[in-house]
Amino acid sequence: MATLGALSLVAAACGSVDPTIAGAGPRGVPTTLPPPTTTTTLDPSLTATEGYFQIPVGGADLYNVANGTVVQTIAQGLTLGFISRSGEWLEVVTPCGTTAFMTDTQVTPVAKTVSPATSDLSQLVLALDPGHGGRDWGGVGPTGASEKSINLDISLRLKQLLETPHEIDFVTGAITPGSSYPAVKSVLLTRSPDGPDGGDYELGLAYRAGLANAAGAHALISIHNNTVPTQEVDRPGSEVFYSLAAPDSDRLAGLIYDELVKSLAPFDANWSGGTLLGARARMDPKSGGDYYGLLRRAQMPSVIVEGAYLSEPEEEALLKSADFQQAYAEGVYRGIVRFFTTADTSNNIFSPEPFPDDAGTVSTRSCKIPSQADVTP
Repeated sequence: MATLGALSLVAAACGSVDPTIAGAGPRGVPTTLPPPTTTTTLDPSLTATEGYFQIPVGGADLYNVANGTVVQTIAQGLTLGFISRSGEWLEVVTPCGTTAFMTDTQVTPVAKTVSPATSDLSQLVLALDPGHGGRDWGGVGPTGASEKSINLDISLRLKQLLETPHEIDFVTGAITPGSSYPAVKSVLLTRSPDGPDGGDYELGLAYRAGLANAAGAHALISIHNNTVPTQEVDRPGSEVFYSLAAPDSDRLAGLIYDELVKSLAPFDANWSGGTLLGARARMDPKSGGDYYGLLRRAQMPSVIVEGAYLSEPEEEALLKSADFQQAYAEGVYRGIVRFFTTADTSNNIFSPEPFPDDAGTVSTRSCKIPSQADVTP
């Protein structure tokens, strides 16, 4: 007698089988087993070649090459993007913009987001970049207010807004608790108080943009404040610079500008500004590309927000206040929401302008990667 296995082979070879046999073997046992009732899904983060992670409490070892030598224990609380994987080894971009290696046994990787931007806020991953940090202090006000600290405070307020659901009255600008505009999926801070010195550490531009790229962020918003205005103006002298390379960055910049001015205008100040107030782009006249390295490197809609002039006494006083910082954050938040949930655009978008001047960016050649040895217990 042919065995059950032989009958199965005959059926497969001939393309048909005796109907008295098909579907049942000896004692009515099915010849085709049912599919398993459970399936095993591999966590994509275990094999992802791009993504990000946060350094856990106690720090983690940083290697010069895969299977190489430990160069230091990097400080807890930092978020790093990884740009390739070989087995357990992740190639990372350090805060100083260099590359190094870590093992995925030390950290919990999150795979790069590959879904496109959507009007469903709950599916969005956003990167927030508090400008400056560490020895790159940014602007300093007449009474010593530090731009790097103010930028972080505003970014934290913006992060909180993005991570909670709201109702928004776009006529008045009022933001209240509700469910019409849900929290976004994830917000990454390039510089966080979870890191060393309460978030006061230096970051290279390659790191800042690289983290957003590795995470697959749907937008990158860099928070700054300005210095050295050229004239008095009749409204807040805010500027929002947009990426030339990343599509729709100009629309994002324009909407953030409109909403930011709506938030800041009610405050009493003799406002200062430049010759153009609105959404702008600065172009390297030699290359034709973005003048700003952050925007040049970013792969998604990206902007640099310059909210107010820290160098001016009245505006410095406002920037030091919680109410003004919250208004700044709310303006940027509403602009982000409009960008993703509507087809709105702005009438305050300027064409790119050649900009040959030196931006004065602090070099990272002597940048020091934060070490766990320097973390206060």
